[in-house]
Amino acid sequence: MAPGLVAPGLAAHGLMAPGLVALVLALAGGRVMAAPLTLAQVLERGLPASTDLERSRRELERSAAAVSFNRSQRWPRLDLVGSASGTQVGTSIGVITNLPTFGDLSFSLGDQGYAVLQSLFAGGGVVFNANLLPISEGWQVAAAESGRRASAQQLSENERQVRFELESTYRELQLRQALVPVWETALGASLALERDVGKIHGKGLAARIEVLRARALRASDEQGLVTARAEKLAMQGRLGQLLGLAPQETPETADPITSLEAPWPLPLEATLEKALADRPLLEALRLQERASQQRANAARAALLPSLTLLAGAGINSNRIDVPVLQQSGRVQAGASNVNLPSIDTPGSLQGNFYNWGGIVMLRQPLFDGGRAREGAALAEKEAAVVAADADGARRRIRTTVLETWQQLQASPARIAAAREAVTAGDRALRDAQLRYRAQVEPLTEVLLVQRDLQVAKAALLTAQTEQALGRAVLARETGDLPETPVGGASPNP
Repeated sequence: MAPGLVAPGLAAHGLMAPGLVALVLALAGGRVMAAPLTLAQVLERGLPASTDLERSRRELERSAAAVSFNRSQRWPRLDLVGSASGTQVGTSIGVITNLPTFGDLSFSLGDQGYAVLQSLFAGGGVVFNANLLPISEGWQVAAAESGRRASAQQLSENERQVRFELESTYRELQLRQALVPVWETALGASLALERDVGKIHGKGLAARIEVLRARALRASDEQGLVTARAEKLAMQGRLGQLLGLAPQETPETADPITSLEAPWPLPLEATLEKALADRPLLEALRLQERASQQRANAARAALLPSLTLLAGAGINSNRIDVPVLQQSGRVQAGASNVNLPSIDTPGSLQGNFYNWGGIVMLRQPLFDGGRAREGAALAEKEAAVVAADADGARRRIRTTVLETWQQLQASPARIAAAREAVTAGDRALRDAQLRYRAQVEPLTEVLLVQRDLQVAKAALLTAQTEQALGRAVLARETGDLPETPVGGASPNP
């Protein structure tokens, strides 16, 4: 059996139900206890391992890339262009018009002439294209920049949330870890009581119903101990996931549960003001609303005039070959025609030329089918939704701060009362056990006193844990947690 799985009281008495042994072994099987961790160590290891923060960092990188992309849309373009072509034409007429790479040509072919023409053309150059009025693109850059800043604020907000999740899980594990010895002590006491009742009943000095009551108390404490250990293992698994541990590793808490006489140093008004003024969540929503409004302006800018400069320069080379050029004629002599001999005179022509030029184009959209208007309306609706989310977030923050602050103010008195109940319960249980052994009080009184002590110990641990959780909530809302608690700390007795 793994160390620390059997209650000291149980080991001392040598008693434990076989079913409880099997269940405890099943719960602990295959697990490796990690070294106890302090809260500072959990935060140090858990923040870099958080998948939520990793996603937020990648979202920030994506937003930065969107800013760079939109900025690149405002830069002019410079393109290198080139073309080449080859053409061959055979013709028996003397005029060629509107042919690519040829243009207009004229030959004296005569009545039965024929020509074959070949053209090779190659050219290249650069084209410069610049938007001289990038109004819409400017609004797109502004919207992307607002989105980037919103992502940075969301990263800060997620850091607060992850820090709170780590601390709250650690505090819950502290509570479950502390409740296990409480149930072990109760089970040890109920086993001792069951043994004493059995001895008294064996002497004929106790009724059988008292034996059954003692057995029921012991069974109830066994059930409570198994439940506490199961809850502890569940919280260990949850904390292990947050820390990125292997499934078989089970972390333990090293910090004791403590209580503070003054759990929060700021008054309510200052806490509310700080929570609403320095909250990254609200700033992120405000920037998202601004980005939506800027996208609406970009959509409207599509109806504004645009001014574009287009310029280019290039050099070209052209070669025209005439491999076949047959010319023939005919002479009329009286009533008959005499064909003259054909003349074949091939030839070629080659040359280069350059060109450059520029144009400024002004465009004023008159009708776009409502695209700009509807795009702006959509962006404004998105801004309204984000504004509503911001209002809801402010209300939730205010409600959380009010409730948590009030609970923290009452927590010292609640913890003091629980500690007093534990002290009185310990004394009452000792007295009730002595009076029962002396046959002055019935077993029922011992059972009631022991159950009250069990409830008081659990209430004290719960009150101290809830105080620490409430302090963590206010630290999350305000982003401010003093290193040294004000008012001093009292360890759990």
